[in-house]
Amino acid sequence: MQSKNIKWINTARALCMISVYLLHSEFYYGDAGFSYGYALTPFYVNTFFFISGYLLFKKYMKVPETISFPKKEYHKLIANVIFRLVIPTLIFSTLIYIPKMIFHGNPLSFGQYLHDVWGGTSYWFTSALSVAQILLAVLLLSQRSHMAFYVVACTLLSLLGIHLRGIFPSPFPWYYQTGMASTLLMSLGGVYLRYESRINKIISKPYVFGVAAFVYLYSIMITNPTLLQKTIPDIYMHLWEYLTILCSIICIITLSHLLPQVKWLEYIGKNSIIFYFFSGVMPALFGSIISLFAPDASYALTLTVSSIALLAVTGINLIIQQYFPYLTDLRKILFPNQQALHKKSN
Repeated sequence: MQSKNIKWINTARALCMISVYLLHSEFYYGDAGFSYGYALTPFYVNTFFFISGYLLFKKYMKVPETISFPKKEYHKLIANVIFRLVIPTLIFSTLIYIPKMIFHGNPLSFGQYLHDVWGGTSYWFTSALSVAQILLAVLLLSQRSHMAFYVVACTLLSLLGIHLRGIFPSPFPWYYQTGMASTLLMSLGGVYLRYESRINKIISKPYVFGVAAFVYLYSIMITNPTLLQKTIPDIYMHLWEYLTILCSIICIITLSHLLPQVKWLEYIGKNSIIFYFFSGVMPALFGSIISLFAPDASYALTLTVSSIALLAVTGINLIIQQYFPYLTDLRKILFPNQQALHKKSN
């Protein structure tokens, strides 16, 4: 039986991933004038960065007040980033490169392949997350024990990333500006971990959730919707948009704690990396198929596209786990004995 912490994390990841599929289904099939997917953008990617920071600091926050990061752990942390993020990104970017270029009607080019795949521009989220985690690993080498140092350092990194993105808008290589900017959200995940019980007592109160939901909905209905379609590095430090993002994260955390344990949500959350890698190609594929029979979009069919895509990736993930587990971590075939020992110890 998994812990309550893991339960809410997997539920939050699943809700965010479902939102990604809904947005991509709207994009590739149509939204019939009701763009609900874009209304969800303030939380789904930002929550992933938030949770990633939560989990990273959880590993090294040995007691509530301090962070202990043994320098001998550094190579393990970097190896995790390389084997669980960088290499899978390269593998899946390569697998979808030709179908993606054909689908978008772009010419095949080895130079473009190097730019998109090895330059880390095919999958922006895992590329940016790789950069963000490496930057946090470097900060952890400072051996600072208090969370305030990491929040300040990540705030400065975020400002620098946003500034660099304004000067150099190209995401090449590896969405480094977005990764820098996203460290702030990851550090806030660490703050939530540090004060988790206190924060949960506050946000679990109905009126707090109500205020957070109101701010979120108000932003969707009143403010410029194009701002809400962007993730934190694109917002250029408008405080209202940051407040919207924080309120949306509060809403998703609260909902994740309240929802009962649903096995499929748990499964999607636990395997969110695979669902992410197929979050573009599957809605595009099934959106194209359904549009042949129903060219006039209706939102019921948009939901159908996203649901079928999620079900298809559920099957694909089962196949990958059974026959190609190394696609998500090459260490499973390079160091099988170490992997077996690690699994046994857990």
